[in-house]
Amino acid sequence: MKQKILSNLLRFYARWAGTFIKPYPNSVILLPPYSPGSYGDAAVVTSFVENLSKRGVKRIALLNYQEADDWSFIKGVDEFFCLEDFFHYQAWKIRFSFCDTISRYEQFFVLGTDVMDGYYSLEDSLKRIYLAKIGSQTGRPTRIVSFSFNAHPESSCVTALRELPASVKLFARDPVSKERLERYLQRPVTLTADIAFLLEPRSGGQVSTEVLGWIKQQQDQNAIVVGINANHVLIEKYPALSAERLAKAYQSAIQDIYNRFPEVRFLFIPHDIRGKASDVVIAQAIFDALPESIQQMSKIVPLPCPTAEIKYIVSKLAFVLSGKMHLAIACLSQGIPVACIAYQDKFEGLFQHFEMDNMTMAPEELLEPGKLSQFFIERFMKRQELAKQIQIHLPKVIELAEKNISS
Repeated sequence: MKQKILSNLLRFYARWAGTFIKPYPNSVILLPPYSPGSYGDAAVVTSFVENLSKRGVKRIALLNYQEADDWSFIKGVDEFFCLEDFFHYQAWKIRFSFCDTISRYEQFFVLGTDVMDGYYSLEDSLKRIYLAKIGSQTGRPTRIVSFSFNAHPESSCVTALRELPASVKLFARDPVSKERLERYLQRPVTLTADIAFLLEPRSGGQVSTEVLGWIKQQQDQNAIVVGINANHVLIEKYPALSAERLAKAYQSAIQDIYNRFPEVRFLFIPHDIRGKASDVVIAQAIFDALPESIQQMSKIVPLPCPTAEIKYIVSKLAFVLSGKMHLAIACLSQGIPVACIAYQDKFEGLFQHFEMDNMTMAPEELLEPGKLSQFFIERFMKRQELAKQIQIHLPKVIELAEKNISS
């Protein structure tokens, strides 16, 4: 009974706040996918902020999941509002404060990425959907943007999304997710592409300057530089893949690749600093397992390195093997062919934008001897053909990415 009373009070208060609180002109408030740590999330948030500013938005706010969140590396954010009391303690007072905050802005965007279907956390997905509902109750235009939806979503997420008011607009970032969402929800969903396709690559930082110098040195010696990323999430999601086994699978594949193509050099690209066994830790473990002769022809990108600079770095590579989707997006957005270890079927939708098949490998296959090197070599040998295919479809994908903001 108490929860129902509070819910009714909150609904009436949201409507009051949206009516009587005057928003800043040309303003937007964003809910990021999660706390900082993932370079993919950083690419999404950075790209959104930069592209909103380009389109004349004068004031941008960012919602934080916890007090320790630090997005200060993203320029152009004017205000931060912390929702730790809601996400950690389900407190009611913060929900009323949230109504005030949302009402001070003209639009509310939930940056959905891969966190709306319950794959990582059912509870957090439901809370994001709930915040979108509150946003709509204030009367402020609310949308969930740039997100995918896997083949086996949590039923509670499907129900919560289906029950959202029609005023909350949904923007799927790939054709597969759009079809799934419309089938599950029985409501229209706008097709877009990931907003990170619009992130402007930049160079000039200390890390990127060092790495670009190394790449040029290799290329001046007629070497072919490829990128390698191993995703630490595989260890969490696949019990058979311990950190040691994952490192061994990559080490063995790299030795096979080098034996076949001695002109190849390896640039390890971590894309996530979260957890004890982060991408950084896995990259170092793979590097340490390699023979000294291959180590001398390899390099790890030091972190931190801004996502825009990582995007510039990969533009200089011939081919990339990635376990992270947003690293793949960084490559595809610049015409660089990339093959992926697909721990979620969101990769399927990404490659469908480019009408590319057989560009992913299942994590379970990493334990099969010779499988990863075979997967890499077959696509590496077709890299020029793949690059042409990417260039054909890229202009349309860029247009779709812009629809997250412009539609």
